[in-house]
Amino acid sequence: MPDRLWSFRSRPWALYLAIAGLAGLLYAGSLPNGFVFDDHYLVESNPDFRSIEGLTQLFRSGGWLTYRPLRTASYAIDYALFGPTPSGFRAFNILYHALNGVLVFTLLRSILGVTRPAFLATLLFIIHPVQTESVAYISGRRDLLSTLFYLTGVYGFVRYRATGGGRWLGLAGISYYLGLLSKEMAVTLPLLCLGYDLIRAMPEGGEGGGRPWTAVREAAQRLWRDHRRLYLAGGAVLSAVVYYFVVLFRVTQRFDPWGGGLWPTLLTSVTIMGHYLTLLLWPVTLNADYSFNAFPVPSTLLDSRVLTAAAVVGGSWWAIRRTLAAHRWAAFGGLWFFTTLLPVAQIIPHDEIVAEHYLYLPSIGVCLAAAVAADRLLARVRQRRAVAAVVGLVALLLGVRTVVRTRDWQDDLTLWTKTVRTAPASARARRNLGRLYMIRGRHQEAVGEFREALRIAPNDAPTWNNLGVMLLELGNLDGAEQAFTGALRLQTLPSDVRINLSTVALRRGRTAQAEAYLLAALASHLPPSQRALALNNLGMVRAAQGRSAEAERAFTEAVALEPGDADARRNLGLAYLETGRMQAGIAELEEAVRYKSADPTLHQLLGQVYYAQGQRDLAVASLRKALSLKGDLAEARELLDAILHPSRTSP
Repeated sequence: MPDRLWSFRSRPWALYLAIAGLAGLLYAGSLPNGFVFDDHYLVESNPDFRSIEGLTQLFRSGGWLTYRPLRTASYAIDYALFGPTPSGFRAFNILYHALNGVLVFTLLRSILGVTRPAFLATLLFIIHPVQTESVAYISGRRDLLSTLFYLTGVYGFVRYRATGGGRWLGLAGISYYLGLLSKEMAVTLPLLCLGYDLIRAMPEGGEGGGRPWTAVREAAQRLWRDHRRLYLAGGAVLSAVVYYFVVLFRVTQRFDPWGGGLWPTLLTSVTIMGHYLTLLLWPVTLNADYSFNAFPVPSTLLDSRVLTAAAVVGGSWWAIRRTLAAHRWAAFGGLWFFTTLLPVAQIIPHDEIVAEHYLYLPSIGVCLAAAVAADRLLARVRQRRAVAAVVGLVALLLGVRTVVRTRDWQDDLTLWTKTVRTAPASARARRNLGRLYMIRGRHQEAVGEFREALRIAPNDAPTWNNLGVMLLELGNLDGAEQAFTGALRLQTLPSDVRINLSTVALRRGRTAQAEAYLLAALASHLPPSQRALALNNLGMVRAAQGRSAEAERAFTEAVALEPGDADARRNLGLAYLETGRMQAGIAELEEAVRYKSADPTLHQLLGQVYYAQGQRDLAVASLRKALSLKGDLAEARELLDAILHPSRTSP
């Protein structure tokens, strides 16, 4: 490689600025977006990166390598500068995307020895719409950081081969480690470096005729003879890393093959690779979720999706073979794609069958191959203008699609509404949309989404439970009981399903049945909030049975577990009032109102108690607050009128 490429003066800083500026321009519209999906627990409510103790714990727990700790640690910088606002985290995602663009350009320019195809490949990488899931989604930081270190590692190896300097090989090794700390998909770095060696060792410009595989074999033999120690060391490291992630850490979290056998798994793998290639070539329909039948597992070779994918993948390998001799770096682009895709190609089954963020790193290979092809066409003077116009048009369309796609990540409701529209067969998307409707009080719409989710994935216990909660809110006791019973029949039942069944039984007046459900729930390992809920319900059951002392004990235990549980405090307050402990009862009701100030019935109840105790002013204030929250509370209005205008109600 000519030394002038590495001198300070020859570096095209204007192109670096253009790359970074383009990344910022395309994704600036995503800055006002909120936290979405996994962002809520990985970023918004995650305490790990908000203290030194939490950060050090990331790297201490779980052995010598904790799962993606560097991604979580990177959020500490965002938080220190911008606080908990999502725009700060998104700004850093855009920055990392820009840095990756600069690294792609630097690496490809060093490999190719020329600027134009390297810049074209970088342009495609920066503007491609498939990158939005990694850039516009804060949790996509895993792909951004992993790719950043992966590119640095490949660059280190390329410079090592060009100079022989051991410091460059050290850079590759350190980058490999940091990439793995960001995301396990970096595991293929040694394989890609081997692929680079093979392509680099082959004759250039078509020498060797039409015998590409012979040239590969001869290159491999020379490399093994000259560098076997390096390859043996690299193979040992790669084997150890794969063993750690697949066997010890079990990062795949799936232990059965897709479709129940090896053949369906292989068909699935081919279909996935074909889908990814098609998505890179035609990124019109983008989807945030492919689970729960949104990407059905094929079972036969005659499946049209399998045949199409086999044609696409087979055609790609045919193109790689054809270009090995005359256009070896275009072939390297193809090898880059398939090599970096290996960890997520479902050869080793993984729970997330398809995800667009998996393409962030592999897409560089396709961009390289496309750029080399476009550059050769641009070199032909007669076709230059037409090719330049086509490249410009493609770049414009890809950029517009990227800007439009970033808007889909505005918030949870926007994302899952769009996802359900794009992939109606995604049970997870429908379940998530149903939960959002449930939170927003849109009960009928939530029921509809939960029913559709269960039609697609009928063995999902949490969805049965959520459906029951919504039907209970709507007063459909029969439907709620059926839904909760459906959840109970499944092995992976939510911890609160028996508590919900006890609520149904209690409303039906079946106190013995309700008590049995609650005692069974309390005998299991419930989290504190669920245990408090069960104890509160148990207190209500025992109060209905006339067991006042036992009811009071249950309410007391519930409040001790969850001091902010307004319902438990309300019930404990009523228990105190029934036994004549008026001040203690009022104190609990006041605490209930403090924790649940938007509940008009609590204000009304407190007003009634104040009035019964002769505290007129406090009663008036509480009743007015209740009516301000809900104007049609007849009892509150009648009592307020009686207090303010006693002459109107006197006999």
